Amino acid sequence: MSESPPEAWIRSVAPGGSFVDIGGIGEWSCNERVSIALEAGASHVAMADIQPYSSDYWSFFHNMMREKGIGRDRYACHEKVDITRADLPEQLPRFDTLYSTGILYHVADPVTSLYNLTRITGRWLIVNTVIMPARVENELGVVECPDGMAFLLPAMSEAQRDIMRLHYRTKFGWSIDDTAPRPQQSGAIMPHRTAQGLSCWPYWWLMSIPAFRTLVNVMGFAVREEWTWEEHAHFMLCERVDPLPD
Repeated sequence: MSESPPEAWIRSVAPGGSFVDIGGIGEWSCNERVSIALEAGASHVAMADIQPYSSDYWSFFHNMMREKGIGRDRYACHEKVDITRADLPEQLPRFDTLYSTGILYHVADPVTSLYNLTRITGRWLIVNTVIMPARVENELGVVECPDGMAFLLPAMSEAQRDIMRLHYRTKFGWSIDDTAPRPQQSGAIMPHRTAQGLSCWPYWWLMSIPAFRTLVNVMGFAVREEWTWEEHAHFMLCERVDPLPD
């Protein structure tokens, strides 16, 4: 099985420097990149996640690393890392390469979260988000997302929801009503708000690719390479061009 572009990017930029994977234990570590960074020759490698060490996700990750022949002494771990918080630089040190995928579309404020990630990125940032295609068209109608726009999923009209439900059911076999329920929907599997506050489980925003690319530029990074998977998730290899903040 051939490597994905993000995996190849890690092998090209990680050698000799420090590397962190933020959020990689989610979905039972199916997208962890600690092992690739170690294989590539990174000097210091860490996994960070919002889950506490007591979570089964951490145990599963450690077991997976052990099965790959990677001892616990070869990588650092950081628990309860919340990229939405302004004190992220106090939670984590700065890394030469920061890899974080599968998160930005799950947070209510992806702009601030991306900014926080860049504050602990030395040179290379590998990041993605689920994107909104410029045009989704099926037998139920059309939903468009022009360049520079972002789509707030809780705000979908019922007509738009019908179109997007059919789109995702046809493409992936799942329902937008599960991943992005209506506001105050009774019995929602992934509500946007819980008793603890705003949730990081549902989908909040789908950006157009130009909007996502521009956000990275705003943060002081240039996009060196990019790749879109299934017209659904857009990945970018970004290099810092503005000086690091003090």
